[in-house]
Amino acid sequence: MDRGNLGRWLLIAAGIFLIFTFMNPFGGGKTEIQPLPKESYGSAAERPPEKLCEIKNGDFRALLSTRSASVKHFWLTQPKYVRDGKPTDLSTTPDYEPRRQLRFDFQNPAGGIKPEEAQVDHALLDYEITAQTGKRCEFVYRDAKVEIKKTFSATGRPYELALETTVTNLADRPLRHAAVVHTDAWRLESEVHGGMFRVSPLITHVECVADDGKTTRKSPGDFEPDDFQDRQLFPSDKLARGDWLRGEGTPAVAAVSNAYFSHAIVPRGGPKPVCQLQIEERYDPNLGKGKDPNSGAMYRAALAYPAQELKPGESKIYSHLSYIGPKERSVLAQAGGGNTQLLELIDLGFFSIIAKVLVGFLLKVYSVIPNWGIAIIVLTVTARVLLFPLSVPGIRNMIRMRELKPEMDALNEKFKDDPQAKGLAQMELWRKHNVNPLKGCLPQMASMPVWFALYTTLQTAVELYNIPFLWFPDLSAPDPLYILPFIIGGTSFIQQKMMPMQGGDPAQQKMLLYFMPAMFTVFMLFLPAGLGVYMFTNGVLGILQQQAVEWHARRTVGKGRGASGDIKVKVVEKPGDGKKTKGSGGAKGSRAGSDGRSKDDDAAKLAGGERLLGKGKA
Repeated sequence: MDRGNLGRWLLIAAGIFLIFTFMNPFGGGKTEIQPLPKESYGSAAERPPEKLCEIKNGDFRALLSTRSASVKHFWLTQPKYVRDGKPTDLSTTPDYEPRRQLRFDFQNPAGGIKPEEAQVDHALLDYEITAQTGKRCEFVYRDAKVEIKKTFSATGRPYELALETTVTNLADRPLRHAAVVHTDAWRLESEVHGGMFRVSPLITHVECVADDGKTTRKSPGDFEPDDFQDRQLFPSDKLARGDWLRGEGTPAVAAVSNAYFSHAIVPRGGPKPVCQLQIEERYDPNLGKGKDPNSGAMYRAALAYPAQELKPGESKIYSHLSYIGPKERSVLAQAGGGNTQLLELIDLGFFSIIAKVLVGFLLKVYSVIPNWGIAIIVLTVTARVLLFPLSVPGIRNMIRMRELKPEMDALNEKFKDDPQAKGLAQMELWRKHNVNPLKGCLPQMASMPVWFALYTTLQTAVELYNIPFLWFPDLSAPDPLYILPFIIGGTSFIQQKMMPMQGGDPAQQKMLLYFMPAMFTVFMLFLPAGLGVYMFTNGVLGILQQQAVEWHARRTVGKGRGASGDIKVKVVEKPGDGKKTKGSGGAKGSRAGSDGRSKDDDAAKLAGGERLLGKGKA
């Protein structure tokens, strides 16, 4: 691959990245409103004061409200998740009852239940606390037709609540209900927008994980107004009205997640549900989408059950497990008593198969050396060593191209007004010296999936959250002193200086010598310090490996070319102009073909249309 062309493509890629990051050429123009049905939430005319019940252990503290028997606050109390003296609260809708976590709705409007046969009269119910022990909260709602008992209890495992809901018909006739249990998260547009070159860790998505492990993961772009017309994705039946995206398969998990945290609901017993997803945009239509400073989205995941008819005195039990916490691999592996599908909440991207291996190795290193910064360094060193054989051809090829620089300069001067002839002469020169630009690029491209997977692994590793290392207070946040980005820029500059791009315009080469390190420096100003540790380690290892290969190559490349190993170029005189073109060897030790003709003579004949291939000019 011509390194000059590679440089141009890098510039183009960087420009496209900046345009999509800051200008958003395809976004912001649509103002259509999502075709979501209007929802009403009725309640009793007079409501008693709200009361709270607390459940806590060493990992969390939950406050449950009598309003709809739902989660009002869920604080993570481990020191790792305490910032500025405040624990992290994973409940984002404490003051909006219809969207609180683990609220049950027994009036699914798609269920087709007539008012006279409805088991429950209101969407928002006021429960009473009938038992509380610090580890268990029991809520009961009762009227003339129904008794609903909801029991929350800590399971003893981190960040888990078990929830059992019992609906009993107290009427003297059969009645029906259609249950939906859901979790919701509210995010402002400003929260998920992120900063320069960095994806915000608060970017949120909704997901369904089937019992076979297949995951349906959706982001706001999947809920544009036109998307709701697809009845395969947004069915209209007795479980939804075309307003929910339906997950595939039998649901094992329904969740709302961001990079580091998730709230998942796992069905454990009762009728068979379906998993439903929705992202509801909210903004002032008078200001328009993207212009309202208070605009945001409500991220929703739900388990919807088919309508159930209960005879007088009959009960129906719905059992669930709720996980509200960080996406720590070791914790998710044990959640629910070993429900491995919860591990699918960690999105490792396209190269997830490779990333899982890297994660396993990282955790293994940490179990031996309990320091995440050191573990990242060990992982990077190991990956670099294993991939070293793939980088050797590229480094050797660049060394050979650098050795040919005098002849390349001579060809650039000789054919400066004829790009086509210059290209043909360069190809012949590379052929004669067994230089293939693609020979170095292709093996290195084979290693790219590993580096992409490693990048994704570190970008989504909650294990690095709020973890200090060296002068970094948090490996998941950028370096606050901006020291590491400039160090990384320096290592990149050294690499560019050691092995500059060959061929192409010298001015472009000089520009790339400074552009690439500057680009890495700017990127790292906003990326997590954990990624910076990886990039710095990778850069230093790259320099060392490059030096080692070059030292070895200098001992072998020079064989057959004289003691110095330098390539000599004969001084030739262009007919009619009396000018000379010089190579690194001057007039001494000129390099010619087997018939005594100089290399430039061959190039000139090649430019004139005479083919050298097949004439022994190898």
